[in-house]
Amino acid sequence: MSGIGGPLGKSVEFYDFLSDYYPEFNQNDLNRKQLFRELFKDHRYEDKKLRYAMTDLFKQASRFLTFNALEYHEQESQYLLSSELAKRRADKAYLAGYKSDDTNQKWDADYYFYRYREDFTHLNLYLSRQKRMAENPIADIARNLDVFFIARKLQLLCEIVNVRNVMAVEYDFVLQDQIISVLKNGAFADVPVIAIYFRIFMTITEPDEKQNFHELKELLHIHESLFRRDELRDMYQYLMNYCIKKINQGDSDYVRQLLEIYKSVIQNKVLFLGDHLSQWDYKNIVVIGIRGNEHEWVHEFLEGYKNYLLPSERENAYIYNTAYYYFSIGDFRKSLSLLRQVDFTDLYYQLDMRAILLKCYYEMDDQETFFYHTAAFRIFLSRNKLVSDYQRTIYRNMIKYATKLMKSNGDAEYLKTLTDEINSVKQIADINWIRKKVIEKGH
Repeated sequence: MSGIGGPLGKSVEFYDFLSDYYPEFNQNDLNRKQLFRELFKDHRYEDKKLRYAMTDLFKQASRFLTFNALEYHEQESQYLLSSELAKRRADKAYLAGYKSDDTNQKWDADYYFYRYREDFTHLNLYLSRQKRMAENPIADIARNLDVFFIARKLQLLCEIVNVRNVMAVEYDFVLQDQIISVLKNGAFADVPVIAIYFRIFMTITEPDEKQNFHELKELLHIHESLFRRDELRDMYQYLMNYCIKKINQGDSDYVRQLLEIYKSVIQNKVLFLGDHLSQWDYKNIVVIGIRGNEHEWVHEFLEGYKNYLLPSERENAYIYNTAYYYFSIGDFRKSLSLLRQVDFTDLYYQLDMRAILLKCYYEMDDQETFFYHTAAFRIFLSRNKLVSDYQRTIYRNMIKYATKLMKSNGDAEYLKTLTDEINSVKQIADINWIRKKVIEKGH
């Protein structure tokens, strides 16, 4: 019951008043006594009355958000309607909606949970009053609940195993061995959502069995239309992470695999967040495209997807990645010219930008600028408290070995010693570029 009279109380007036202050709600202009005067005119200030008004407004806002959510979640809305119709014995209306067309449904885990609840309602609220039960959906109820349960358990298990690979944490995951054993014996292989999460689990736990990767890739390609974009994006992220790990282990075949996946997920916009492409995905795609030697495609991507970046990130991300593209094709002056236009506050971009500048000066054999830049880079690494110990190590080593190369005179014995040292240290930013420059020095 409303605390200040009437079903809406002062909620409408309260809302209208607050709307004028949206979205900043500046507290200097908005205070409790001012609110009270607006709502209760000449009444003496009572904090209790104002609190009642706030409570009523919150209730109305909560109801609106709930209703709005039901408009968006069609299955939930349909389930609640069907339950009410069955309870009220509105059989004709109830049966008209029962097991309606599935054509446009997404067959994710939530679909099976919806089907389980729908058939459970049908069994308990409709069939229980029929004199003859010609149909009994109990087998469907059990299977749909099993599919939902196993799919969600698998989804969580994949995330848990992923976390275990990064942090020393343990979870008591009930029925893990039993579920995996059943799935390895072929159960639910015909259910795409389970087949996909099971194959994700196998790629994480048995990464050396490359067949798991290829089967997962094929399953996603065949069934991607069955899932909502956010869940499909998470599924593809496991696939991409597998490729990245293989690339980091030195398996260059997965550069091509990852590039193919990227091409697919940007074409169908699976990688998008809403209507936008993340600046980090934009950057990663450029890097992988260049590593795959698809420079023409990368240039087309840079131009074609620029406007999908958030406006606040667009210009800097576009300029930086275009500069990286020009560096990759050997146009170092163009790369330098573009990098001078970039104004980044993000640490990762700052580090990457400084690394590209170092490489440009090295490639142009501009020794004076190179040594000035490396000195400034060292100071940046030392003074910036946001730089992690790992980042500080790999970039300092990059500076160290690039400097040694710049000073070297091509002596074969010296370069062999340098190669051995680089291979033993390993923690070097852009180590493949360093190795390539060592080889070039020897010729």
